[in-house]
Amino acid sequence: MKIIFFSSGKTSIKNSRNERIGDLDLKTAFSTSITVYDIHNRELAAGKFKHFFSSNWLVSSSGEIRGTLKANWFSFAKKYTYTTHNREHQYTITSPVLSKSFTIMDERYQDVATFTRVNSFFSSSAYELTNLTDQLSAEEFIVVVMGINAMEKNQTAATSS
Repeated sequence: MKIIFFSSGKTSIKNSRNERIGDLDLKTAFSTSITVYDIHNRELAAGKFKHFFSSNWLVSSSGEIRGTLKANWFSFAKKYTYTTHNREHQYTITSPVLSKSFTIMDERYQDVATFTRVNSFFSSSAYELTNLTDQLSAEEFIVVVMGINAMEKNQTAATSS
């Protein structure tokens, strides 16, 4: 399944056939919290930083924490770890330094998803997500992708100031 979505404002989430399958809401320009809705406007998943100065991105669904995304800043490649709340599963997300493509692998180093930033030069970032498994839902992957987007924006802002 391929899903295309943007990282700014409220926008449609579309499948590979360009059919709307839900919405992504980034709340406001001053907030990094996001919510994923289905086509009937029911909340499926949400994400936000643990607290204002935190680098831990919390993924939730139905008001319960599903997992935590953390960055590994001491790596030559871009590297993140998503751990499910019950610590049952841990996923490694990597990308070469200048690449716009990421791979999500499970504990057995099997690819479970890929995502690529498909544009962002003159507009807000758009991503194409390919879910290769049923281990995590598409909406959970979307929240993880948006968490990485938020972390990279924060890191860019911090290094430019």
